[in-house]
Amino acid sequence: MISAMIDGEKRPPIQKGERTACEGCGGVLNAVMPQFNAAHWRHKGGDCDPWSEAEGEWHRMWKSLFRPAHCEVFMRDPHSQEIHRADVMCPGEGAKGVVLELQHSHISEEERSARETFYSREHRMFWLLNMHRTPSLAFSFGTCLSFQEAKKESFGGRDFYHMEWIMRGSLLDKWKQSRAHVFLNYDGHIYYLATNAACRPIVSRQAKGHFALAALSIREFLSAVSGGNESAIQLPPRSAAAKGQ
Repeated sequence: MISAMIDGEKRPPIQKGERTACEGCGGVLNAVMPQFNAAHWRHKGGDCDPWSEAEGEWHRMWKSLFRPAHCEVFMRDPHSQEIHRADVMCPGEGAKGVVLELQHSHISEEERSARETFYSREHRMFWLLNMHRTPSLAFSFGTCLSFQEAKKESFGGRDFYHMEWIMRGSLLDKWKQSRAHVFLNYDGHIYYLATNAACRPIVSRQAKGHFALAALSIREFLSAVSGGNESAIQLPPRSAAAKGQ
């Protein structure tokens, strides 16, 4: 965990030996002050969220674009008492806010579906996938991007470009079936993937290996996550630094 509540403030640890309590499980969190990596909090008895993954610079960069109060937000199912920690959760003006999950590593379809079910009970859910997870993935995805040659289709107020995954593997085929909104982070850009969440007519016509993307700016993406609430965002001088690398 990057930030936790300590002395009435949600923040990373600032010195060795600091301790606080986890907002989710109440367990002890110890300060970790590595020599080369960012300071963070570690559960004394193991992370209470089984969906957590090791976080690197990509996670930290994206979380830094939101106020600490909206990052690493614990949510509990009132019936099962199941606890999970959303990477980002921005409340909406109405009943529903937006949960953003930052996904760097591989994830099974079972876990993807479980996360979508859990977070979508009370909120809209967005995924942001790091398309620079491995050099081969970045190369494969980058090879597919051919907006000038791609067939364009307008849908839901956006222009989608139809493309084909021509390299080995078909990573996006499973993500097309998502019931949440899926965004891809590649080379400092954001692409919205047509999924069953809001683009079922497009997805239903696609063959295996085919997908459709709509491009948007980082500012547009952040506005969508925050529901237009500018106070939830804290942009650095160069937001384009949020490359998936």
